[in-house]
Amino acid sequence: MKWEKERFHVLERARKTIRRFEMLSPGELVVVAVSGGADSLVLLDVLAQLAPGEGVSLCVLHVDHGLRPESGTEADFVGEVARRYRLPFHSVRVEVPPPSAGGLSPEEAARTARYRAYEAELEATGSRRLATGHTADDRVETMLLRLLTGSGPRGMAGIPPKRGPYIRPLIGVWREEVEAYASRLPFVPLRDPTNQDLSVPRNWVRHRLLPFLEGRYPGLRRVLLREAETLAEIWEYLETSSAWAEKEGVREKERGLEVERDFLLSLPPAVRRETAARLLRRLGLEPDYHLLEDILHKLTEGEGYASLHLGRGLEARREYGRLFLGPTSDEGPAESRATEEISLPGEGDYPLPGGGGKLRLEIVPIRERDLPLRESGPRTAWLDADRLT
Repeated sequence: MKWEKERFHVLERARKTIRRFEMLSPGELVVVAVSGGADSLVLLDVLAQLAPGEGVSLCVLHVDHGLRPESGTEADFVGEVARRYRLPFHSVRVEVPPPSAGGLSPEEAARTARYRAYEAELEATGSRRLATGHTADDRVETMLLRLLTGSGPRGMAGIPPKRGPYIRPLIGVWREEVEAYASRLPFVPLRDPTNQDLSVPRNWVRHRLLPFLEGRYPGLRRVLLREAETLAEIWEYLETSSAWAEKEGVREKERGLEVERDFLLSLPPAVRRETAARLLRRLGLEPDYHLLEDILHKLTEGEGYASLHLGRGLEARREYGRLFLGPTSDEGPAESRATEEISLPGEGDYPLPGGGGKLRLEIVPIRERDLPLRESGPRTAWLDADRLT
């Protein structure tokens, strides 16, 4: 009876999440991403129970990252699970580049490769939906991790229940409920030993930081989940508003993106910031906090010509009441284009040539394992102070 009660609660919460966020439509095929861990196995079982009532069909996808010797055996296990449910099964092997390639961490590189495989599967099957086994704990951990790394409202909303083709029916279910559900399934979930590696920032948040905070503030996870849900609603409004602003006020020219300064200043500050962030993303840049501050204040205040170098041969500049973002221009005052040396006698802020920004130098005691939690981006570099002369 207890098992049926536990199962009923998880099924009902997943059903409500699916209906609330309109995740499924009758007649469609849903790809279920199954790694073989507890979360994905419970997701598969839940969807198998709910699919007839929702009028959808399922197929199973397993992504083999090839990072561990046993990965081939894991693919066979998931295939056997899919056959038990009498569902079509596809396993795909992906190549995860080494950490040095592209500057991504091993976890980020694996995620990028995994989502490329997801996109390929959606295209191959013609499906509009792919379900992943993210839980309420994953959403809370993501929110806290992004708070530590400073990712703004876009990141603070955490993992959305639905975004594009990706759906998370278990996003309102806690991990302990998933584990209890999984313990009653007719197969034993696989365990990934890397989930215990505390050098991975998410694992440190999961196994160290959150338990410590909950020890001081009981019920904190539920508070953070509510905050993530509220921030997701705020972010949805902000994203819609900035998309409108981008469509109405931004023009694509031969020399880059153009927007009237007065139009940008007429927007509410939060919408103004996100609109600028959208423009940077269109140029392939990561809109970190300092970069947005420079654009929004130094280029919207004052008159005449001003420019900011963005890196990668790109710049943002102000000309005649308009802002341009795009390839570096040879126009503008000669002094703003001159190459100058800057003396850095010690820590502090140093103005860059042309009045277009500053260089901040800090010396920070740091351990290698702390680096993923430190601020990063195209305008930040970490150097070994002991090796500098």
